[in-house]
Amino acid sequence: MSLFVRHKKPGPLKPTANPYPSRIHQWKQKLGLVTFLLLLISGGALRFYKPFYEVFQQSLFEGAVWVQGIFTRPFQEAHGLFKESHTFMHLKEEYARLVAENEALKWQLQTLEPLVHENAILKQNLNMPSGEKYHHLTARILSTPYDGLHHFFLIDAGLKQGLEKDQAIVAPEGIVGRLEKVGTTVARVLLLTDVNSKIPVMTTSSEQKAILAGDGSFLPTLVYVGDVLKIQKGEKVVTSGLGGIFPPGLPVGIVDDMANGKIRVRPFVPFSTLEWVHVLKPQSEEMLQEIQTALEGE
Repeated sequence: MSLFVRHKKPGPLKPTANPYPSRIHQWKQKLGLVTFLLLLISGGALRFYKPFYEVFQQSLFEGAVWVQGIFTRPFQEAHGLFKESHTFMHLKEEYARLVAENEALKWQLQTLEPLVHENAILKQNLNMPSGEKYHHLTARILSTPYDGLHHFFLIDAGLKQGLEKDQAIVAPEGIVGRLEKVGTTVARVLLLTDVNSKIPVMTTSSEQKAILAGDGSFLPTLVYVGDVLKIQKGEKVVTSGLGGIFPPGLPVGIVDDMANGKIRVRPFVPFSTLEWVHVLKPQSEEMLQEIQTALEGE
């Protein structure tokens, strides 16, 4: 029989839940519940009270644009510096080209002067109004126009410049898209390649009216065509003027592919190289009448 008995070392005591929580813990639970209820009530008020919800949404949009501008501005400056250095390297060739182009434009101007006078006489004899229904505002692009994923970009003009939602955006080559959202000093342009873009168009040769629908690819498709068999590959597509957003006759693109039951159109506008766009702003009837009266008075 052993004279020494080994005693087991008692283990650590396991903490047990306090059946009587402290006041601080109770206050934390109540504060969390009250905070959740306030957030729920505030979210409901923002969602169902439309004027306050639109103001909140507008502020959120402008804040997001401001943050995006902070991150994209260094890249834009670097791109601009690289582009300027590239221009300086080829300044001599550019100067020679501009001189030749200037001489060609002078010759064209001399040949166009008689046509301008003849056009004015014909309009006067036909009683045609000379005032244009639209004037344009030139705006600079703030973000990358097209990267294959996003089908919109921002421009440096907004409510302060008189812009409104759904106004047409054009470039010298043709239609770019429309204004999707307008802030105080910036606006977002929805490209015609976006899935939410629908533009009434017409083919020039077959004269078929259709809708140019974006599908997220580089080549939007023609839908709701009157007679698909009449459309020919290679014919031009222009705006039809229906819908009231785009004036009729503006160039859109060219029929590029007619495979797999889809008619795809290649836009004229090179989205990847755009730097400036024009916003079409319709003039009021009063302004058009004043312009016509002033021209008739001459």
